[in-house]
Amino acid sequence: MSDIDWSSPASVMSAIADVQRAPLGDVLHRLSALVEPLVPHTAAAQLTGFCGHSPLKTTGTDEAIEALTSTDLGRLASQIPVGAPWRGKALLGGAERAITAVAATASDGDGSLLVLIDTPAGPLPSASGELLQSIWDLVTAHLLHRALDPEPEQLARSRAASGERQRVTAELTSSYAVTLTALLATLRARSLGDAAARQAATDLAASALIDLRRTAQEDPADSNARRVFEDLTDELSPIRRYSDVRLSLRPPETARPVPSETAYAARSVTLTAVLDAFTQDTVQRVHAGWHLTDHALTVTVRDDSPGARSDTSITARRLHQIAAAAGGEVALDTEPEWGTTITATFSLNPAETAAQSPLDGLAPRELDVLTSLTQGLSNRTIAEELHIGETTVKFHVRNILKKLTVSSRGQAAALARDAGLGLTPSRHP
Repeated sequence: MSDIDWSSPASVMSAIADVQRAPLGDVLHRLSALVEPLVPHTAAAQLTGFCGHSPLKTTGTDEAIEALTSTDLGRLASQIPVGAPWRGKALLGGAERAITAVAATASDGDGSLLVLIDTPAGPLPSASGELLQSIWDLVTAHLLHRALDPEPEQLARSRAASGERQRVTAELTSSYAVTLTALLATLRARSLGDAAARQAATDLAASALIDLRRTAQEDPADSNARRVFEDLTDELSPIRRYSDVRLSLRPPETARPVPSETAYAARSVTLTAVLDAFTQDTVQRVHAGWHLTDHALTVTVRDDSPGARSDTSITARRLHQIAAAAGGEVALDTEPEWGTTITATFSLNPAETAAQSPLDGLAPRELDVLTSLTQGLSNRTIAEELHIGETTVKFHVRNILKKLTVSSRGQAAALARDAGLGLTPSRHP
């Protein structure tokens, strides 16, 4: 973009429009090239709080960005004033860098930060600083618009990334919990002396590291219920060996393949429920089994704890979250003096059984505005209640009407009430 005439507003605006038209993955690269004549730099990074699936983006030389993290930029963001570029030195990726940073606020968003890396020392000329700030403000507003009204492909990527992030988080949490529980059981085992307990704990830790590396190299699409259950059995074997609690496991009757997200969600539910049972002091026996039919995979975990357990406990909420991420449901049946049974059911035909809501394509803030529409509130009142500008409300209303393919606020409100939106609290980002 070296042919830009910086003295011509039309030339500058045309260059900014070219940045805004770029695919999301290429916006920062084009922006970096655009502002290079204003602020020479070797690399650039951006952090956008309103982008859920990839808030950190980088471009430039590998040396400058290879170790850069969102934590680095998040720490820096709290120090950069909004509205005026800042120039100085900051710790990025473990090394001190000369940077020029510019922050912007976004209506209905968490704001954004642009960091130009390895920039010249000395004060930034005021004219360049004002222009850099204006450019970043415009780009931020455009990125927010694309985040609130995503294209179908971008929305699909965001949902896929969110689902995968939940699955990986659940997998790692369960694996760490199993390893720590097994280590404690080993160190507390009455049948082992101190030296034998230390050796067993060392072996368990080494095996856990090997299993983590093996899991990272596996193809998650290649999964069948029996193989996943066998891996689960191996993972629980140290607890069965050294704990005083009796654990019985019943694998599924068939080895048919199931969707990977279903198999791994069932595994996480089983591990979480079993470990929770082992933390109950009065539990003596735990049984876990999987039952597989043509239509569903059912996970059952029973224990003989005489104490009642709440369906609103931290563990119960976690079980609901794990199952819901894969389209499943969890039921907890606890009977004082008899024990607790946890049942998770995962449908294997979700496309046929789950009806799509007409509100599925709306962003969280759009759902908030739509909820207010069902109450007959004006734009001004909605703006006051949601702490956003009235212009932003109008922007959301336009998007809502377009996405719901209706022509009036009343039709949108009626559609929302039919979907049950007005009957539940609004969702917030």
